[in-house]
Amino acid sequence: MTSISRGVAPGWLLLGLGVAVCAGWAAFPSSGLYTDLLTPHRILVLASALKLAYLLGGAVFAFQCRDRLEPGNPARPAWFLLSLGLLSTFAGQLCLAPFQLTRNETPFPTVADIFFVLAYPLLVAALLALFHAYREAGFPVGSVAEQVGIVAAVGVVGLVVVAGVLRPVAAAGGALLDRVLTVAYPVLDLVLLLPLALLLRVALRLRGSRAGEVWLLLLGGIVFLCAGDACFAYFQSLGEVRLDPYVHGTYLVAYGLIAGGAHRQLQLLKS
Repeated sequence: MTSISRGVAPGWLLLGLGVAVCAGWAAFPSSGLYTDLLTPHRILVLASALKLAYLLGGAVFAFQCRDRLEPGNPARPAWFLLSLGLLSTFAGQLCLAPFQLTRNETPFPTVADIFFVLAYPLLVAALLALFHAYREAGFPVGSVAEQVGIVAAVGVVGLVVVAGVLRPVAAAGGALLDRVLTVAYPVLDLVLLLPLALLLRVALRLRGSRAGEVWLLLLGGIVFLCAGDACFAYFQSLGEVRLDPYVHGTYLVAYGLIAGGAHRQLQLLKS
């Protein structure tokens, strides 16, 4: 068993199970397994429960990391902000849970979107605080010119991707609030990717180390979060319900990786 999975094997097994179920649903939607046993409603219930568990667990682990760092440590507010961001996302998912469990639907938009949108500034602030903490600790974060170049490159690529995702949104009809929120999520993801790109440089320098494990998990989770939002916006605009397993699976990976990274950091702080 690797150092990442030690002590959290059940969590990784559940994540693997949930993702495998979603992948199977996407690949063989007409098979007896998915029409009789693992019906879309049952998969939605499973995905909803796992998302809530990973979000709450990640928020608790991140807050415990904050508590284990001494006052004045520049990383302390970063873990607190990450905890708040995950807790806000948890609140949004909790608002959706009654509809998913009892009505087999995920309505959009709802009050849940307030919490989902509020999570973004918290997550962006957490990444910026982590970058500041790394810089203060003397890690190789690169020169100002290199940082500007990384942000510019990621911004250009992100704009191209976001434009592709939003093209069908602009062409689609529907209520104004629906279209505004569908556009807002990919744009907020683009903003989130900018500090993430700066942190990824540091994380790659730490690969192979215990700290590198933490940040590759966390940053990988945020990348999947952005991918999940892009899938949601694109599929929502197309009205393709059959593509739901891709959305659920992507979000499961995102929340599971972030929770795993926070738990791994807590293990390091306890050791």
